[in-house]
Amino acid sequence: MGNRSVKRLAKFTVGAAIVAAVFAFSPLIRPALSSAPAAFRDLLASATDIGVADAEAGAVPGEPDPEAPAGANASGIPARPADAALMTVDFVHDGDTLFLVPVEGGSESNRVKVRLIGLDTPEIGDHAECYGAEATEQLRALLPEGAQVGVTADIEALDQYGRSLFYLWTEDGSFVNYELVASGAAVSLFYAPNYAYADVIRTAEDAARSSGVGLWSACSF
Repeated sequence: MGNRSVKRLAKFTVGAAIVAAVFAFSPLIRPALSSAPAAFRDLLASATDIGVADAEAGAVPGEPDPEAPAGANASGIPARPADAALMTVDFVHDGDTLFLVPVEGGSESNRVKVRLIGLDTPEIGDHAECYGAEATEQLRALLPEGAQVGVTADIEALDQYGRSLFYLWTEDGSFVNYELVASGAAVSLFYAPNYAYADVIRTAEDAARSSGVGLWSACSF
């Protein structure tokens, strides 16, 4: 059997296991969805459906499929997906955490606390760290209050604290998670199984570190 056939068989085996796991744990997934705010419940369900579809197609989370379209703009940065949900920026807490509300019928009652996937920024407040204030201001500049933002989830839609885990795109198509890391306002940080854009964000961190931009020159490590 050729190397290509072996790879396809391996992908199919992993995919089948993922599908089986999704169905096995569906009694746990569905209650979580039912307790989520109605305005983005469909988004969480969609994230689960996407994971199943990828598994059925033989995709392995965290590993790029060489036969799949790149889904990136001319610069190689991932473009905003056509099916990204639209939300409105309510408040930016710090460089990696903010609050969003659905575009349709959004209010304080269905405000969503969001943790950006794939990055970590320095702390602010009582435990302030070097470059924390600058990172916060950069996210506020990218996503001012009232701005619309495109959001997508990954395999796991919530973290252990109940925060929604999202990738964000601005109205003009800038990939927020990438921009923060590329400018040196954040370091890359990924937790399994959310690896959709791990390669491009880690590459951005390498370039930022090499160039000494942002926290890479302002802070001591």
